[in-house]
Amino acid sequence: MKKFGHYEVTAELGRGGMGVVYKGFEPSLNRKVAIKCLAKHLLDDKDLVERFTREAKATAALNDPNVIQIYYIGEEEGQPFFAMEYIEGRSLDDLLKGGNTLSVSHAKNILKQACSGLEAAHKIGLVHRDIKPANMMITNDGILKIVDFGIARTREYGDKLTNTGEFVGTPGYLSPEVCIGKEVDARSDIFSLGIVFYEMLAGKVPFENDSPLGLMLEVVQSEIPDIRTLNNKVDKKTSYILNKMIAKSPDERYQSCSDIIRDLGNTIDNQDIKAIQSESKVVKHTVTKKKISEQITLPGVATVTSNQLVTTQQKQPG
Repeated sequence: MKKFGHYEVTAELGRGGMGVVYKGFEPSLNRKVAIKCLAKHLLDDKDLVERFTREAKATAALNDPNVIQIYYIGEEEGQPFFAMEYIEGRSLDDLLKGGNTLSVSHAKNILKQACSGLEAAHKIGLVHRDIKPANMMITNDGILKIVDFGIARTREYGDKLTNTGEFVGTPGYLSPEVCIGKEVDARSDIFSLGIVFYEMLAGKVPFENDSPLGLMLEVVQSEIPDIRTLNNKVDKKTSYILNKMIAKSPDERYQSCSDIIRDLGNTIDNQDIKAIQSESKVVKHTVTKKKISEQITLPGVATVTSNQLVTTQQKQPG
């Protein structure tokens, strides 16, 4: 039986170019775990090894019910690995496949949980940078877990592992500032989460293009269709919250996830929300094509990737 430290491997969950995720078992505590290891052929790449270890340490620093929990970081015969919470459930990506939409109340519940997890990360200076449905797992009990901090940025490391002008993340969920190569902070995660919220309500992301460059041009340039034209069940206050999350300018967005949580609560209590005051300029904000052309180049676009470290999408436990 294959082992990583004191963890026994029971099945393979997923494999990518940079690593493998296994389902495992910890005999001493009688619990299932997920084990993520770096591919052996990459062990000589110090930057990738550091990035892999950084993911584990960054996630382990969080103790929030809406972030996947790291149990152990170690090596097995020189191969780095970490053991983490095994999630009995499926990804939000699975729920939305085929253009499925969620009810407004269900979408708001998921948004609130995601905000809670991201707020915990942002408070310690951790920006996820790849928020998307595939990195949001939902347990069988309805608890959301944010996973895959592999390209997260911390105050400690900054962009040490990311070259200037290199884009990281997933086209379609990138913030405008990522698309034009500017510095990012927690507000970039808020934009990406807003796109996820939009997708939950509309059944699709607001940007549609076959190429990464085309997608990024749309993110920076295009006005986003009002969600209420696509889903008439969305109330005005909820649409205001969404619009503020996906404002083109970071300064016009919510400045923290806690503000979003507060406004979500106020929609239930029928109180005023912060988003209403800026709704009109959020949707109309655009950037000129000349400015984008000066800052986006095809070589840069070629580096736009999903996190190549395989995610822990435990779709079919068993």
